[in-house]
Amino acid sequence: MSGPLKVLTLGTGFFAFSLIGVAQALFGPSLPAFEREFELGPGAAGLILSAHWIGAFIGVSALALRLPAYVLRWRPAAGIVSILIGTSAISSTTSWEIALIGAAFNGCGYGFLTVGFNGFAAASFGGRSPVVLNVLNAVFGVGAIGTPLLLVWFTGRPDAAFFAIFLFALAILPFALLSDDRGPDITDRGEDLSVLFLRYRWILFLMALGVGIEISAVGWGATVLVAQGLSEADAAVFTSLFYVAFTCMRSAAVGISLFVRPGRLVFAGLFFGTVCLFLTFDKQAAPYAFVLSGAAISLLFPNMFAWLAQPMVASPRLSSLLVGMGMCGGIAIPAIAGIAVSFGGEQSAFLFLGALALLGAGLAALMIRAHGPEISE
Repeated sequence: MSGPLKVLTLGTGFFAFSLIGVAQALFGPSLPAFEREFELGPGAAGLILSAHWIGAFIGVSALALRLPAYVLRWRPAAGIVSILIGTSAISSTTSWEIALIGAAFNGCGYGFLTVGFNGFAAASFGGRSPVVLNVLNAVFGVGAIGTPLLLVWFTGRPDAAFFAIFLFALAILPFALLSDDRGPDITDRGEDLSVLFLRYRWILFLMALGVGIEISAVGWGATVLVAQGLSEADAAVFTSLFYVAFTCMRSAAVGISLFVRPGRLVFAGLFFGTVCLFLTFDKQAAPYAFVLSGAAISLLFPNMFAWLAQPMVASPRLSSLLVGMGMCGGIAIPAIAGIAVSFGGEQSAFLFLGALALLGAGLAALMIRAHGPEISE
């Protein structure tokens, strides 16, 4: 790949990750508005989070196939177009079913973009890949910071906020058409996905936990805070601050990753995430503990990729498998948290997530002890 194309693709990746950060961050603060607008019962609005991740799983699964190179060449543009379709559907419908379909298209675009650009960053920059991955995913948080406030600006109207995201995606599309995120010319070892799954099953399971916790925490955060007495506007502000902490820690992780190996960063994120999620049971501390959980959770996703960066060079489809397992967590865990909310009240969502984070921290510690904080081929 030529130098200018590599720079263009990475730059487009930054814009694309800002876009998916914006689109994903809007769902959580929109849940109370969705409940009112579509007359949904408690916990039912959370289905839109699962719809998003079902779409993401479909997108990632499609990329796990042995697609020809000329098809993969258009992966960035396909991701942006899918988000355009999804945000257009959500912003223009009065039907809950159409909104769910729109969320699925939005998720499909997320799947295309996150597999393509994370795989590109992991395989194209050698020893600098952990740094590039943390920078790329920090940009995701930059896009997410202002998004909850966008909903406040539009006076609690998700349709107007999603239309603004549609316009942002439209502006990125020309750059996506010129980009090529296939990375360097690497010969795939041709291993079946089942072989890769069995070899890396524990870190794949950990990815499912990590993504599910991240999506559920920010998705249900505003609902939990409103149930504890905050206004929807204040809950949106704290959701924005969640992403401020999220982005600040991802930015700090760029430097930290030069000295601390990825596995240890994943363990730290899960352990401190457990502490923060359990602290939300104190009503006075809850908004601030929720914000700090964003800093802890931010360490998970990019450092899972960095943990597997070396084997991913020889087995590029491992990128799709890793993200696909994350999608499984993103589909299942928010839905299960919604069931917990239906039976145990809003606060039970964070009790469930804290228990999962504790389980993940224990698994990460065992993996580091068995394989070290960086996995080789």
